[in-house]
Amino acid sequence: MNLHQYYGEIFESSSITMNESLKKDNELAKIHSFVEDLLTWYDVLKTRGEAVILKYAASELQLSALSLVSGLYRQSFTSLRLTLELSLSAIYFSANELAFREWEIGTRDIYWNQLVSTDDKVVSTDDKELGIFSQRWASGFFPELTGHVKTYNTLARETYRSLSEFVHGNAYTWEVNKAQIMFEEKLFNQWIDNFSKYSQIISFALCLRFMKHLDSSSINCLEAHLHEFVGHITEVRKFLGWPVEE
Repeated sequence: MNLHQYYGEIFESSSITMNESLKKDNELAKIHSFVEDLLTWYDVLKTRGEAVILKYAASELQLSALSLVSGLYRQSFTSLRLTLELSLSAIYFSANELAFREWEIGTRDIYWNQLVSTDDKVVSTDDKELGIFSQRWASGFFPELTGHVKTYNTLARETYRSLSEFVHGNAYTWEVNKAQIMFEEKLFNQWIDNFSKYSQIISFALCLRFMKHLDSSSINCLEAHLHEFVGHITEVRKFLGWPVEE
C-alpha cells in the first residue's frame, strides 16, 4: 500500500464515521451553541486581559467536536480536557493577575489542583490562594452561592478524572477505543456526557465569579445561556429578579 492509498483509506473511514456522527444533530447542536455562549462571555469580559483564554477554550472545544465526529475519540477526550482547563484558568486568573502575567509570558503552567483547591486543602503552606470552587472564593464574589461550590467542585474533579483516562492511556480506554476509525456510539455518548458536565461546571463558575459585576446590558446578552445552565439555582434567580417557585 502506497502513501496515498494509506491516507485515502483513513480519510474514507473518517468520512463514513462523520456521516454516522452527524445523525446525532441534536447533540452536536448543543456543542456549537455552547461555543457561542463562551464567545458571548468573552465579548462581555473582553476588557479583561485573561478573558482571551475563553476564546482559546471555544476554539479547542470546536476542535474536540471535530475529532468526535471524525471518530478520533481519544483526541476528542484529550481536547475536551484542555477545554476544561483553559476555561477554568481564565476564571482563576481573573483574581490572580500575577499568575496570569506569568502564564502569558510562559513562566507558569496551569495547575489543575490549584484551580480546584478548597479551603481544607491548600496547595502549599506558602500559597494561600484558593480555587474557584472554595468557600473563600464564593464568599468573595457571590456569597449566596457558597452552599453550591462543593457540588461543583466534585463534579469538576470527576469530569477531569474521566477525561484524563484517555489522556494517560489507561487500560480501559484501549478496550473501548478501537484501533481502526469507526463510529462508536458508546464513546460518542460518553463524550457528550462529559461535555454536558463541562458546560454545567463552566457556566456555574463564570456566574459565580462575574455575575455580580455585570451590567444589565451584559446580562441581557447572556440571558438565554443563564436560563439554561444556572436558571435552576434559586439564588441566581433571586439575584436576576426572576420568578422563584415557592
